[in-house]
Amino acid sequence: MLHKLPLYTLLAGLGLTALGLAGRPTAAATTARPFGAAADSLDALKIVYLGSSVPYGQGATNKYGYTSRYTAELQQRHAAGLGRAWTSANASVPGDNTSKVAARWRRDLLPQRGRYVVLALSLGNEGIHGGGQPIFEQFGRNLAALVARARADGRVPVITNCYTRNDFTPEDYAFTKQMNLLLHAWTVPTVNLLGAVDDGQGHWAPGYWDDALHPNDRGHAELARAIVPSLFDALRAGKPVPRWQPSSGTALAPGAALRVVPEAGLHAFTQAVSFWGAGPAGRLLTLTDSLGTGFVDLDAVGTLTYASARGGRLASTGRATGARWHHLVLTHYYARGETVLYLDSTRVGSLPEKLLLRQLTLGGHPARPGGKYRNWLLYRAGMNAEEVHALAADSLLKSSLEVYAPLAGPKAALSNLAQSTNRLQPLPPAAPARRPRASSSPARRPARPAAR
Repeated sequence: MLHKLPLYTLLAGLGLTALGLAGRPTAAATTARPFGAAADSLDALKIVYLGSSVPYGQGATNKYGYTSRYTAELQQRHAAGLGRAWTSANASVPGDNTSKVAARWRRDLLPQRGRYVVLALSLGNEGIHGGGQPIFEQFGRNLAALVARARADGRVPVITNCYTRNDFTPEDYAFTKQMNLLLHAWTVPTVNLLGAVDDGQGHWAPGYWDDALHPNDRGHAELARAIVPSLFDALRAGKPVPRWQPSSGTALAPGAALRVVPEAGLHAFTQAVSFWGAGPAGRLLTLTDSLGTGFVDLDAVGTLTYASARGGRLASTGRATGARWHHLVLTHYYARGETVLYLDSTRVGSLPEKLLLRQLTLGGHPARPGGKYRNWLLYRAGMNAEEVHALAADSLLKSSLEVYAPLAGPKAALSNLAQSTNRLQPLPPAAPARRPRASSSPARRPARPAAR
């Protein structure tokens, strides 16, 4: 039976707080770049994938899976002058679990001499299907030990979260979601693979799997998109794992806005933001899609409305009113074709659609005069109800996080604490169109051309 306990209690119960992986990190645990002789001898621009069959590429044509696709993305970014010249090696072996990876650590990882190691394992191979709580706890302890081992070797670990299988039962799915909540809270960069391909029941989204255990080409493409494109550039620059920052919010000038342009290839996404309920009606968000524009608006009685770029519409029955903070989450699962709107962690409704988000704008026209916002987040994955509830409780979930702007006052309004190099763009209020004034002087005749 799955034990539903607060995140820190679960971490402590698994013995993970002592390793600096819990939501109250030690200074050593948040260091993004290791130091010492071991680190100095490693290739500072090399990533090694250490996992099982899915990172190996099983199910994809010619084994060109999500790790290969992400490597190609990094090469394209470098060619465009957007990132460093990263190289990678794939040391994944089909069928592996945490114990098997630990057993071949010296043989397969150390000779690669890469500074960064992606631990790409999941509960499926660990034996969660039928193994229950003991396997859940084993996976957490062993994965934490691998993280500690990587750091002791001078490496920077990255973890891909647990994902789907078509043979998962509701209990298997519940364990998977609970483990991912724990991984969200670790002081380790993590990737939300489940939010890229989940059908909502713990199985692969229809049309995105090759067999019950593995994604096909389309599934691998979605998994690759869940990795923040500039993650390793941010790690190389020493950007630490973000921590939740208290914020009193930022009031945007009437008509002013903040804009985020997601890094390349975004499909599944989640955006979350808190807004102050007291105040007039107006626009909260603008979502620029490849085929149109969608909006999230608040009306005079506190009804929250999502008008999709694809024509659908959702409206809350609850009211966002009163002098207090309200929490807005819009999450999109591209693979299964669904967008879900939440207000204060309550599900408003969903629309069947596939979006291709190009820009996300906070505020703008028609403005909410004095509209106040805090804690704006953009993730490269969809989020389930458990994750949305954690966000509403001010838990900072970090997996696949591309933008985290606390909006802690005007001077810090443009800060992005997420481990990416993306930046917020301020948009000034649009100047009102001017009418041409009638001239009181007689019109001038055009000058005659000079005589030749």
